[in-house]
Amino acid sequence: MSTSASIVAHREPGVLLSLAKRLLAPSYTDLFFIFVMTWSFLAGANGWQRLFMDGDSGLHIRIGDYILAAHQVPVRDLFSFSKPGQDWIAFEWLSELTFALLHRSFGLKGVALLSGAVIGTLITVLLVYTLWRGAHGMIALGLVLMALNAINIHFHARPHLFTLLFLAAGIWLIFADRRERTPAVWLLAPLTVLWANMHGGFVLFLALLGLLVIGSAAEAAWTGKPVVSRSSEAAHYAGVSLACAAASLVNPYGLRLHAHIFFDVIRSKWTMDLVDEFKSPSFRSEQMMHFMALLFLGLIMVAPLLEKRQIVEALWIVFLAYCSLISVRHAPIYMIVATPIIAVQLSHYWRRWSSARGRRSIPGILDDLAAQLRVNFRFPTLLTPVFLVAIGMCGWMHWPTDFSPEFFPVRMVSRHADALASSRVFTFDQWADYLIYRNYPRQRVFLDGRHQYYGEKIVRDYLKLRSGDPAWKNLAAKYRFDLALCSPDTPLATLMKSDPQWRIVEDDGVAILFAKKEEEPGPTP
Repeated sequence: MSTSASIVAHREPGVLLSLAKRLLAPSYTDLFFIFVMTWSFLAGANGWQRLFMDGDSGLHIRIGDYILAAHQVPVRDLFSFSKPGQDWIAFEWLSELTFALLHRSFGLKGVALLSGAVIGTLITVLLVYTLWRGAHGMIALGLVLMALNAINIHFHARPHLFTLLFLAAGIWLIFADRRERTPAVWLLAPLTVLWANMHGGFVLFLALLGLLVIGSAAEAAWTGKPVVSRSSEAAHYAGVSLACAAASLVNPYGLRLHAHIFFDVIRSKWTMDLVDEFKSPSFRSEQMMHFMALLFLGLIMVAPLLEKRQIVEALWIVFLAYCSLISVRHAPIYMIVATPIIAVQLSHYWRRWSSARGRRSIPGILDDLAAQLRVNFRFPTLLTPVFLVAIGMCGWMHWPTDFSPEFFPVRMVSRHADALASSRVFTFDQWADYLIYRNYPRQRVFLDGRHQYYGEKIVRDYLKLRSGDPAWKNLAAKYRFDLALCSPDTPLATLMKSDPQWRIVEDDGVAILFAKKEEEPGPTP
């Protein structure tokens, strides 16, 4: 054996051992991902079931089932009797197809595991990105955990989870490019293709790219860079933005998708007035208090950001703060974008204050811990996928097999499935989603979670019926309801109990089912 060959043979075991350690030795990134998953789904009272507290999850699965069966994306309504067969845009079709494939193979367990993995990855990416930006480790960890607690009100197995993950990845690509210009930023274009077919949140990302162009031009002008340099920087991000805008047209509906999202969703005033998730936030729960703290911190940081001529970050915070105050559904997007910016600014103040203290002081000890935290947050190892596979194969883990019977009429639907599927039923929009899930493809509903499809008139009639408005009888006759399925403590249930035209079929404490009495024949003349 030659000398060089013996050296290679001698080194090969060491190289393999080093590679094995890198792939198998857990990093802080793996441990944090496992912590997020455990805290959110394994240790909580509701566990994985919390992902199915929103009935829209069932609706999305069944839309995906239609795509699998028909081998095409739907262009007309599939589920309503109040507005049947009209044009409809399934703008989350790829997410729905993904959910349906998992559901077909693994049931709700597969949908839950994917959704949980997306959430765990999102929060982990947010922390690692914040540390990459140079934030103090302890400050980054504290703020990201606050964001986790605030965002978890939106932890549902729905397509919006992909928007949150893609947003975190997209923001990181942008700031990596701003730090050092690399071709990697052009990955935003294929990311946008995927995004535009999975969830409508890509439109908000295009708005952030527009602010990036404006902000980068303003920064260049403010810092006194030469005109050529200013135009070059602005043109670069304008090119990236145009590439992403063009990439977003790669969807089954083309430009109609953008028009639908902008005019029927974002600019729809009536949805903000009538639909809860489109309304302004109510700062009453612990989660919303954490959001409020991050909101105030972000707005406070606008002045020092402008002082440092970091105009892009200032524009993003102001724009997203406005969006989240107008509609609570934008709050998670604000927190994903603003949390790293806030952490970096607070870290600057911390370091300026702690620099005068010794290393043996409490601030010095915290700085040492923060430094170790940053060093040990490296690329994840095989531990993360092994963990996901392990929990997926655990026989003792309580995976959801149906929606929660505490919040959905699970038992009632089981006992009266045929009658519900063959009748014109009035029920809540969330319960209608569940009816579609359980009775697909037979079930037709009055109104489900696609509020924009049904329009203002039907949504207002729905709210009047649900609240027991004086016009409820006329509305029930107008839509020719045969059955009504509602919670026993709602005003409508109270009114129907005393109305001679309706009778109680069953009341199981969670839901009460009413049937319209058949009219008795009149006397023979």
